[in-house]
Parts: sequence; structure tokens; C-alpha cells
Amino acid sequence: MNDTPPSERLAVTGLEEWSQLCSTAYVPLEVSATPDFRGALRSRERGPLSLSQVGATPSTVQRTSRLVTTDPREALLFAVFLRGRGVISQHGHAEPVRAGGGYVLQTDQPYGLRLTSDNELLILRVPAELTGLDPDALPTIAGRVLPPGTAEIEVLARELATALLADESTPAAAGPELLLDLLRAVTHRTRYGERSRPYLSGPALWASARWYLERHHTDPRLNLDDVAARFMVSRRHLEQQFVRHGSGPATYLRNVRRERAAHLLLADRSTTVARVARSAGFADVDTFIRAFRRHHGQTPAEWRRHQPMTPSGNARATRLPSRTPAMLSDLRRWTRPADAPFLAPPGHEKRSTPTSEPWRGTTPAGPGHVMKGDGPGTRCSR
Repeated sequence: MNDTPPSERLAVTGLEEWSQLCSTAYVPLEVSATPDFRGALRSRERGPLSLSQVGATPSTVQRTSRLVTTDPREALLFAVFLRGRGVISQHGHAEPVRAGGGYVLQTDQPYGLRLTSDNELLILRVPAELTGLDPDALPTIAGRVLPPGTAEIEVLARELATALLADESTPAAAGPELLLDLLRAVTHRTRYGERSRPYLSGPALWASARWYLERHHTDPRLNLDDVAARFMVSRRHLEQQFVRHGSGPATYLRNVRRERAAHLLLADRSTTVARVARSAGFADVDTFIRAFRRHHGQTPAEWRRHQPMTPSGNARATRLPSRTPAMLSDLRRWTRPADAPFLAPPGHEKRSTPTSEPWRGTTPAGPGHVMKGDGPGTRCSR
């Protein structure tokens, strides 16, 4: 496995240098923007996969028919918007995308991306032969946008952020096999919608179930049997996957609730312990106090009294130092779903039953559509 450290070359100004940097990280592209364009990119390789975090001011990016012909390079690009908005275009149709949304593009077909605001994305590049997808199915997947709050996107985005940070602040990161399984879950969701769920491998199941527990921890009725059923596995199999990583799902859920409660205790010191317990998902205040005291050695009220105060009366927050340029955010805030601002409230997902019926969206029509730039501006291609 090739675990190349993240690129040290991050921030650039000027389209020629930016176009060259993006063409190296992804595929040859044509970029147009105003002369005051700025961009930043960091990337790393994990085996045959390429991971990157990219931020830029507004621009239009095109993979033209000419560039496809000169460098066909068959790969899939998965992208999730961390901030900003834009429009993607491939296979004769265009769809808007915004923060929290994601999409997949084919690099051996023309495509366009119009970024209408300052933006930041996480991108995974995968050789097409590793995806396991039928080539005939790709037009039903590529260029389709999944909205913010889509579980499969959020899980993969967290693992991409963790992998990009692995050499800086995290002891472990997702390997190629896990990222590929999670990408297949994204493409499955794109193709079949809510009516079908893919079967996940052990690591992908663990990553997805962790996300689900963190996402729904405030529901005191959350039941591990229901979680197992959601992922189409037995409760025993679910527990085995968690134990391999240190603790069972019940312990993991209790820890998530306790950490959430600690945050709430300090966020508003006038809030009662009973209300904090309910807000964090504990069934009753006594259960919360026992769990909190086992971990901290103090009751919630005692622990809160001993925490430092800011002049405003709230606990002092610790700001993590940033090692990235202004165009890129600190990815450590994206490694836990509960910290991501684009997440919808728990319970947004509809329950569904698996089926083999394909998703029946708009049928791609005509040759690959490429967007044109908006008015005058500088254009550079590689």
C-alpha cells in the first residue's frame, strides 16, 4: 500500500498553475475564472486511490471531448461539497449541488462543473475497473446529485477526511478496501434510491453503524436490533464488528451520549441535569448520572462546577490549530458526523426494504453535455 504523505504544495494563485495542479490530481481539465482566482489543494495516495481536499473561488471546470480523446483515463470521481454550491453536468443533463451534497462523475466522458461561490470539496478518484460497476449502469449514476443528509455520503466523507488527516492527528485511517466499499454504497444509493440498501462488508458496516448511532443517539428508544435490521445483519454480527474495534455497540452508544451530555452541561450552565440527560438520549436521569460518574468519577453537577469559565460564563472552548491555508478548513471537524454543520436532524431518513428494482430518474439523453463559462474571464486548460 502506498501511503504517500499529503502534498506540501497547497495554495496557488493564477489559472495556469491551478489547472496544472488539478490536472495532475484528477484528469486534464479546462478551467476558466476571473483574474483574481485563488485555489488550494492537498492530496494523498492510498494504494490505487487518490484522496484530496480542494477549495477555490468561483470558476468553471470542464472535461471537454477533446481532453477525453487525448487522455481517456477511465476513473470515477466521487465528490462531496463541504461548503459552497454549484452545478454539475454530464450525460446531457445538469443538476445543482450544495454543501453536504455529493455526486459521481466519469472521467472518460465529458463533464462540466460550474462553481458559483467560494467552495470546498472532498474528492476520491477511483480507477473504473476497481468499482465493480457494470459500464452500462454508469450513465444512470454519473452526474446525479445526492442531497445533503444522505447517509452514504456522510459516512464516506468522514472516512475520507480521516484518511487525509492520518499522518497529522489520527492513529488510523480508512484503507482502499473500506473506501471502495463505501463508494459502492454511494453508487448503489444513486442508482436505486431509498428502495434498496447494499450489503456492507465488516469495516464498512462498522463505519456506517457508528455513523448511525452517533446520528440517532438522542432517541432514547434507539434499539440495537433495529440498527442491525437496518443494515440487514444479525445483532450478533453487528456486535462482533464493534468488538473488533474495541467495544460493543451498546458501549459505543453510551459513550456518544455521555460526550454529548458533557458538551450540553457546559454549553448552558443553567440547564438542569435532567434536561441534559433527556437531550443526550438517556432514558432517565439516574442512568445518566451513573454512567457519567463511572467515567468522570463525579456526578454531572460536580463535574460542571469544576470546569473553567470564560468571561461570558460558558466553558472555555479549545481551538485546534490549523495547518491549512485559508481556502481549506481544518478537516478534524469533519471526522465526526455530529460536528458537521450540514447534517439534518436525526430521523430524517425513511425506512425502506431492499429491492432489485432500479431507480427511475430522468433518462440521460444525447451526447455528453459540457457547460460554457459565464461571461468574460481567463481560461486555461491542461
